[in-house]
Amino acid sequence: MGERRSIPFRHQRHAQGFAFLALPESGILYALSIARTGSAMSKRTDIIDGKDAETRNYGLVYTRKCGWIDLGHANPASARGLWRDILATQTACHPSGYSRVVYQQRMSKFGITASASRQYEIKDSLTLADQKAVALAIFLDVSIEFERMQSNWFYSMFTDSGFSAEDLVSDLLGFYRAVAPGTQYVKACEPVSQADALAIWDRFGPVGSIKNTSPGPYLYTIDPATGAGSAVCAQLPPFLRSIAPAVKGDLFRDVPP
Repeated sequence: MGERRSIPFRHQRHAQGFAFLALPESGILYALSIARTGSAMSKRTDIIDGKDAETRNYGLVYTRKCGWIDLGHANPASARGLWRDILATQTACHPSGYSRVVYQQRMSKFGITASASRQYEIKDSLTLADQKAVALAIFLDVSIEFERMQSNWFYSMFTDSGFSAEDLVSDLLGFYRAVAPGTQYVKACEPVSQADALAIWDRFGPVGSIKNTSPGPYLYTIDPATGAGSAVCAQLPPFLRSIAPAVKGDLFRDVPP
């Protein structure tokens, strides 16, 4: 379960002790540093009862509509920072017609902190709907690249968290909590009891062993009579589909490395 945060371009700082590795072909900037605490993958002992999920910042719950949810990923703090930065770009007109934002996600494990960061140019004078669409596109862009980073050979020695079954859907839930507040999103996903969640974990295995490269959830069922189980890749519920991510082009674009 990793910390996710946004860094506005005008306030960006390169923390002492960080070694930055730029990948020109992707435009992604990776950082590696020493950290004191943190965890990157969900464990069976992280599973909590669904009735406690809406107000918790950490833990793992299973839900009927959204599958597994990592409450650390579903924390809206990171998406809220990105949303605040995007709103700030719309308060003035710029000579180029665009302003810059940097968005970063990071995680810690075994004293190692890794992050993925990317710069974007965002068009001035966007409608509120377009601002949300751009925010979601940037959020998913970096979220997916962050999971890809965790899946490479180096980080795989420390964690199986890359594209874990719950990661992207949990990220998306955190985004909606930040950008479209007012709904109890975790509750709307219908979390189950701890006992039921543990049974699903024991039947289908750790979430890190099941890979999911899209924000759509994996849903599981266990036949109480036979114990037979099934898993399906399901569609997101409507309340997590009300914003469509923008396409890179006129509304926003990558900043060349």
